[in-house]
Order: sequence, then C-alpha cells, then structure tokens
Amino acid sequence: MNMRFDEDSHLPHLTGGLAWLSAAVIVLLVTTFSVLRVGRIAADEVGVLLNKWTGEMVIVPQAGQKFYISLVHRLYVLDRTVQTLEMTVAPDRGERSGKDEVKIKTVDGSDVMVDVVVQYRIMADKADLVLQTSGPGDAFKKKWARDYVRTLVRENLGELTTEYFYDAARRGEQIAAATVAANAALEPFGINVDSIVIPTRPRFYSEYEAMIKKKKLADQQAQQEESKALAAQQRKNTEEVTATNKKNVAIEQYQGDVERLIIQTEAECNRVQREADAYFDRVSIGAEAALYQKSREAEGILATKQAEADGIEALGKALSGDGGRNMVKLEYAKRLQGVVITGQPYTTDGTTARLAISGAAAAPAAKMEKVK
Repeated sequence: MNMRFDEDSHLPHLTGGLAWLSAAVIVLLVTTFSVLRVGRIAADEVGVLLNKWTGEMVIVPQAGQKFYISLVHRLYVLDRTVQTLEMTVAPDRGERSGKDEVKIKTVDGSDVMVDVVVQYRIMADKADLVLQTSGPGDAFKKKWARDYVRTLVRENLGELTTEYFYDAARRGEQIAAATVAANAALEPFGINVDSIVIPTRPRFYSEYEAMIKKKKLADQQAQQEESKALAAQQRKNTEEVTATNKKNVAIEQYQGDVERLIIQTEAECNRVQREADAYFDRVSIGAEAALYQKSREAEGILATKQAEADGIEALGKALSGDGGRNMVKLEYAKRLQGVVITGQPYTTDGTTARLAISGAAAAPAAKMEKVK
C-alpha cells in the first residue's frame, strides 16, 4: 500500500509540540534559578550547610562561594575570629553598661572586686555543634562564655586568702585553673577559651585598702630590714671568705716552706748518708785490704819462722849425733885458722896450765893461764 504524507497537514502539530517544549524549558530554568543560591564564606568565617529534609549538617571550612539548592539546603555562616569579653568596673567598657566587674569572696571572708577580660572563639571543626547548641549568627557570643567564665573565675579565685590576692603568681595559678575548667565546660558547645586575664589590680573596700597599705608599708620596711640584714650577712660572709682565703694562703705558704725544708733536710740527710756510706765503704774496704795484707804477711812470717824452726829442728837433729861433733870441730877449726900461738914450748913450772883463747882470729896472741 502506498502512503503519502502531506507535510502541510502536520505542521500545526509540530509547531504546537515545540511550543510546549520551550515552555517547559523556560519553566525549568526559571524554577532552577529561583531555587539556586550562592552563599559567600569570608576568610574569618566557617560555613555549615544544613539539609532541610534529613537534618544533616556539613561543615564548609573553605572561604569562598558556595552553591546550593534552597529547596534542599540552607547555608549558615558563623564568625570564627577571636572574641573579647570584658567585664570591668568601667561603665563604658564591655558588653553591658554600668559596672560589670566580678565580685570575689575570699576564703577568709573578704570581698574583692576584679576586672576580667576573656578571649575565646568557636572551634571551626565543631561549627555544626555551635549551630545546634547556640543557634545561627552571633547567638553563641551571648549565651555561654560570660556566665561560665564569671562562675569559674569566682570559684577559683575564691580559694585564695585576702593576703594571697596580692601575690600575682598565686593569682596566675588560680586563673590558669579557671581557664582549664572553662574549656572543659564550654567544649560541648564548640567554644574554646584562649585566655582569661585580670588586667588591673584587685580592689578591696576602702578600710581594708588602708589596712593593706599599712601592711604593705610594714612589709616593705621589714623587707628593707631583711635586706640590710642580708647585706650585713653577705659582708660578714665576704669577710669570712677573705679571712679564710688569707688563712689558706698563709697555710699553703707555710706548708710550702715546710715541704721545702723537709726536701732540703732529706736531701742533706741523703748526702750525708751517701758520704757516710762511701766513707764506710772506703774504711771497710781499706780495713779488709789491710787485714788481708797483714794476714798474708803473718802467714808469710809464720811460714818463715816455721821454716826456720824446722831448719833449727833439723839442724838440732843433725847436730845431736856425730855429725854435730864434726861440725863443732869444724867450727873450732875455722876459729883457729887465724890464731897465732906464741910462747915457750916448754916450762920449768910443774903446774898444769890451761890454754885460753879470747876472740877469734882477731886475737894477736894467746895467753896461757896457770892452773894452780
């Protein structure tokens, strides 16, 4: 079957479809642009994107523009800069008019007034918690920090005595404890306390101020006296140290002199000892040598005398026999060799005379004695 379409007959239907499509696109564009939102997050802000249907919150920490669909989401922006809360006696300072200082009741019953300055900020990573507990905008600035900090400062400083309020170190310890306690209390609300400061001197009632001034004056005088006593003690210590040093120097010098004398004496003793030892050695060696020499000489004399005695003994033995008589005869003969005998060869006297010879050969003549 052959079919033929008449283009002119379908043109009105095509034109009508395009019109409806264009209208739908326009409606879609208008609707999209009406629900599309652009939020701006500054550098000192943090954003929280809330899902209206599920209640889910997403933190947007980056600064810049954020696109979202208003039918589904809503963007909240919170200030994350450091906030300063002043509670002072000055009526024109702080978030409240009039005097706003913190009144402290000390542990011993006195009333003390202090100015308090607090610096805090929201925790960017807990911005959704801040939005849940404080609400949008700057509501967190009026809800938590003031009441908690005032209470904790009052509690911690109230542990001090009136006298200790003048001790900055003790006040600082209590303020540090109050800061720690404030952070522990405010963290569930997404708030962090950077510092708590007492910028001015604590104030007491006028009567008590006068008493404190008198006490401070007395303390100053006592400190002056203590300083004088300390200075005198230091001078005394200095003089003692000086005297001790002089004594030590004198002792060291005396010890040095004594040690030098000891060394000199020991050296002299050693010298004398060496000389005595040398003299002893010389005398001992000389005596030993002399003894040895005399011993040898005595041995020689003994040997000589022994030899002589032996010779005499042998001679005696030799002379005790015939040989001895012969030797005597021989000796007589030797004696008589030079003797000259003179006289008469005869005598008329009938007596017997004995011949006596005096001297050896030196006698010139022999004399005859008569024997009666």
